[in-house]
Parts: sequence; structure tokens; C-alpha cells
Amino acid sequence: MDEYLYHYTSIETLLLILKNKTIAFNSLTNVDDLEESESKDIQKIGKLCYVSCWTDDATESIPMWSMYTQDMQGVRIRLKKFPFKKYNFKCGQYHFKSDAETYIDYEKLYTEDKTTIAGEPQLVKVIYTNDEKLIYPTVKSIKEEIKKLDDGRMQRSMSKKYSLSEIGKYKRKNWKFQNEVRYILYMSLWSMKELENCKSAEEQSVLIDRIEDSKYKAPYNLFFLNLADEALEDIEILIGPKVTEAQETIIRLIVEKYCPNAKILKSNLKIK
Repeated sequence: MDEYLYHYTSIETLLLILKNKTIAFNSLTNVDDLEESESKDIQKIGKLCYVSCWTDDATESIPMWSMYTQDMQGVRIRLKKFPFKKYNFKCGQYHFKSDAETYIDYEKLYTEDKTTIAGEPQLVKVIYTNDEKLIYPTVKSIKEEIKKLDDGRMQRSMSKKYSLSEIGKYKRKNWKFQNEVRYILYMSLWSMKELENCKSAEEQSVLIDRIEDSKYKAPYNLFFLNLADEALEDIEILIGPKVTEAQETIIRLIVEKYCPNAKILKSNLKIK
């Protein structure tokens, strides 16, 4: 992938990104492709997969302007890959087994007490396919375990495992025009504090069973990662092809106030 990624959005969202210095991650239950939130075996499993959607295509896309900005009156943001702020934690903090550098603010995550996050954000180039097994992957697997007891008897047990690793990576070929690259975060329906309070494997199993319980909603409506200052120093903002003079003035005022070093360009498209 190229060094830079591109994100089409509204003037209002540009304001929020620059003012708050954050990028929003949305649950797959809230994206435009309704199939993305489903799997073969668990409904709405996409509520645990959060994405921030970009493209690595530097060429202006008329469909993308049309879909993600109102009447092409928005902007396209260009940022380097992984523009997020880094946090450092010592061994033992928040269960880290060694000193760690991460894009996740675990202190905030622990305080909010809503979820745990599986690893760092992944950067994935979406694969476009009509293979139903990829569009609707299997999330749950059941493993049979046989254990020999001290008295010689054999004990049989069943264990469940869940894997979200294939969620959020595939879309139908109809969406190929997006040339989408996305950051992905996988979350849980239990918090770090809840895990800490578990006193047995059985109690942990009760938490994990929430995955199949429809009453548990997504941990966040939107989840935000903070942007690094150096990333904002290198941001480029392309003004949409149908932006009015008044809207362009607003864009420039936003940039002047919150990110004065940003590079501003105007669309090369001439569209009536």
C-alpha cells in the first residue's frame, strides 16, 4: 500500500477531526453494507468489529464523492498510514507482560469499563468476492476434549471458541469501486475489570457467552483513537468539486483555527 491513505467526508466531520484530533471507528452494524455485520453462525457479530474506512487510491473518485459527501460538497483527507498517537505502559500495567507501546489509551479504556480490545488496530485492504463462505464466515468452533481422571474413568467435555479474525475483511464485488483500506479493531462484550473479578474458568465462560446473547449491544456507538501531532502536521485536505465559495471559506477558517499547517488543495473535477 502507498504511504498515504484517503478519507472522503463532510465539512462537519472535518471540523470534529481537527478540533478533537481524533479518528472515529464505527461498528460494522452501522456501516453502509448491511451484510458486513453478519456471520454464518452468530447474528450481528459485527457489533464487535470497529472500522475506520479509507482508500489507497490517490485518484479522485466520483462515486466516493457522491456517497460520502453531500452533493460532493465535502472534503477528502489525506494522512499517512497509522497516524495515531502512541501510548507507553510499563510491565504489569493493565496486564501487559512487558513494557508496551500501543495506539490504545488503556488507562482510559480501563476507566470507561466497557470492553477489552484484542491487540492493535490492523490495516487491511478489503478483499472483494462473492464467495458466501467469506462474506458470512463461521465465528464459533466447538472442540471435544477427553480427559483421563485419577480413577481411570474418561471425562468428556465440550469447549467453545470464537474467532473474529475474518470479520470485516471481505465485501461483495459490487463494492469494488471503493478500493477500500480499513483500520480494524476487535472488541469484547466484557471489560478488563470484569475479567479481573472472575474467580474461575466457569465465571469467565459466562462472560464469553455474551457473544451469542442479542441483548448485549455494541460497547460503543463510536470509538475514537487520538491522532499524533506529527500526523496532523502532514495532513492534506482536498476541497470537493461542488463546494461553494461560502463552504470553502468555512473549511479554510476551520483549518486556520485547528490545523494551520495543513495543506489545502481544490478538486480537479469539473462537475455541474
